[in-house]
Amino acid sequence: MTDKTIDSVAPDAEDAEMNLAPGEASSERVRGIFAQIAGRYDLFNILSSWGIDRLWRRKTVRLAGVRKGDRVLDLCAGTGDLSLAIARSTDAAEVVGSDFVPEMLEVAERKLERYSGSAKVSFCVVDAQSIPFPDESFDVVTVAFGVRNIPDRAANFNEVHRVLRPGGRYVILEFSRPVFAPFRWFYHFYLRLVIPALGGLLTGDRPSFTYLNDSIRRFPPQAALSAELREAGFDAITWHNLSMGIAAVHIASK
Repeated sequence: MTDKTIDSVAPDAEDAEMNLAPGEASSERVRGIFAQIAGRYDLFNILSSWGIDRLWRRKTVRLAGVRKGDRVLDLCAGTGDLSLAIARSTDAAEVVGSDFVPEMLEVAERKLERYSGSAKVSFCVVDAQSIPFPDESFDVVTVAFGVRNIPDRAANFNEVHRVLRPGGRYVILEFSRPVFAPFRWFYHFYLRLVIPALGGLLTGDRPSFTYLNDSIRRFPPQAALSAELREAGFDAITWHNLSMGIAAVHIASK
């Protein structure tokens, strides 16, 4: 399934953007940022995390508990790293990677050309707030570093709950709140100064990376995100802190 039609931005979208708080997501803001930085996104991830982001994805794949024959939907798939990691490292029958930024998926499609596993893998343009798949059509839904960029998280959680089969799992890898206060102070210093500077150097687009810093600081901590998932009808919710809580993997069952 491929649909590269993107709605045009409304005439007053620019004015609406000016009224957003620092780190607040809107569809126009997020789409514009990731379309601009798609070509350097992977390099930025490697440099800004010192390569640890790859280890986080591997841990997420292990925690997802994908079983033989499972059908997996990877939301906000971006350049496809998590989608392809699931396809290569599990016995999934099918992995559908989706994102609403075509420029990011173009990078994912180039990576897919080098894929040779047994699972069927495809990429398609999808808004994670309105998922165009039938009820109870996936065993596992995953998302890596995308939930904080969804303007309406409740809509996303409700949609994921709908498309999951009974007993299915929503697995969320996202930046979170370091648990050790002195380390948290250093981490926030790094986010505020280093991330925008590095992103600006790589892409010439420092404001986009200022937004990414603000979005991480704005995102709810582990317990609060768990409460949102529970409100959407999920249960057996657990989280696993990674790198002292810089990131966390939440697992929620239907």
